[in-house]
Amino acid sequence: MKKKGVYDYIFAGAGASSLQIVKQMLQDKRFKHKSVLILEENSNKTNDRTWCFWEEKSKKDWDPFVRCQWDNITFSSDTAELQESILPYAYKMIRSNAFYTYVYELIAKNENIDLTFEKVASFETQGEIVRVSTGKNTYSGAYFFNSIFDWNAAQQQSKYPVLQQHFVGWFIKTKDDCFDPNTATFMDFSVAQKGNTRFMYVLPLSRNEALIEYTLFSENLLNYAEYEREIRHYLTQKNIRNYNITETEQGSIPMTCYPFSRQNSKRVLHIGSAGGWTKASTGFTFKFIERKATELVAFLSDDCDMRLFEKRNRFWWYDLLFLDVLAQNNHKGSFLFSRMFQRNNPKTILRFLDEKTSFAEEVRIMRSFPVGVFVWQLIRRLMRSLH
Repeated sequence: MKKKGVYDYIFAGAGASSLQIVKQMLQDKRFKHKSVLILEENSNKTNDRTWCFWEEKSKKDWDPFVRCQWDNITFSSDTAELQESILPYAYKMIRSNAFYTYVYELIAKNENIDLTFEKVASFETQGEIVRVSTGKNTYSGAYFFNSIFDWNAAQQQSKYPVLQQHFVGWFIKTKDDCFDPNTATFMDFSVAQKGNTRFMYVLPLSRNEALIEYTLFSENLLNYAEYEREIRHYLTQKNIRNYNITETEQGSIPMTCYPFSRQNSKRVLHIGSAGGWTKASTGFTFKFIERKATELVAFLSDDCDMRLFEKRNRFWWYDLLFLDVLAQNNHKGSFLFSRMFQRNNPKTILRFLDEKTSFAEEVRIMRSFPVGVFVWQLIRRLMRSLH
């Protein structure tokens, strides 16, 4: 019988990482009798996220939540103009409300899982128990999973660069048919770069509906009006003038190789972006969370040590070097991405970004870039590691 206020697992936040982990726990018989508490600050979460990812088109796991999917992508810049099929992959979009609703319904059917709308104020480990305090109550858990991102931890250090993928998006509906519903604009660097890495991201929902997103990879956010001004200018350039804005979104995703796992302890694991589960070089998160959730549920036992969960691979080093270059030369993003797309098959690039390529394929991709820039950053990084 579950003791009041005491749980096997406690989660801070009911976002993609917590809910994917809980969803996988519900599919594993080992967790049938485990008690779970999810603490979420916001009781009115709706479509607060748009998650995009690529996977084999034949995979159907996420299809109940997929709003749209595309077989083709385009890439544009001053030096490149490409449109390619990515089959057997598809690029897919999920609106978060559909996913939240589904998992909340699963939770409501399971008496061992509690979803409580309280904000986590603090947590501390006391022996074999983690005590988690909110403004109202204190709970105890054998393990605590924290998805609350701490910008200060990353920004109050200088060893690892910290950029942001920040954006404002408009969902628009046009009077005329303006979009190809089979093709997503992956990156359009035709916009003014202004010393940064800036591009447009266009996801058609139909022939006259699309998400238009102005995105930057840079250190600092812009004034909100500047994002909107650039979207408006882009639409004018594309001769899209008669439209209504049906919805807007804004966000900032951390881009850093800072090792958040150092904050883990035997009983505490940081998850999602708070645990470094975001692809550092691109900001893509959803499929990386799925992979991590799968690994974590397999890893969990009654006496596991969370400090042993995270493992660093060679892709972490690739991301680190790329962020080193982008932090020092933020204006070169368009040039670097253009070289990569001009000299490699998009399907290979997607597999590389998904960390599924062979070393030989990775060498070929690396040869797309100016050798001197990355060699210099590698030397700088090695020198810093010696101090």
